[in-house]
Amino acid sequence: MVFPNWNGVRERAIPPSHQLPAGRFEKHHIFPQAELLARWFERQGVKIHNYTLPIPRDLHRKIHGGDGRGGAWNQAWRDFMLTHPRATPEEIYRHAGELIFRFQLLGGPIQSYYSQPGT
Repeated sequence: MVFPNWNGVRERAIPPSHQLPAGRFEKHHIFPQAELLARWFERQGVKIHNYTLPIPRDLHRKIHGGDGRGGAWNQAWRDFMLTHPRATPEEIYRHAGELIFRFQLLGGPIQSYYSQPGT
């Protein structure tokens, strides 16, 4: 996975995966769309719709389910936002890589939400 760092240079945060397992996938926003978080990401210079990851539908529902507030994934981002209110984009991208590992979301390539499959 590659995120741009603060000066626009692309930096590999986690190793790429070469194959996706069979099954139904959904685009998972790495940076949550919940209003409070989305506004914070925008203020910090992170465009949330530029970074989605195809993950199995059941896993997507698992990490977002249970509490009506976006589940454990969104909570992890709220915790980060509260403890790092002035985080730089580079720090945010680094944390995204850590969360992807923690939640075991390694799968397909990072794509824009608006991209077509395979692009």
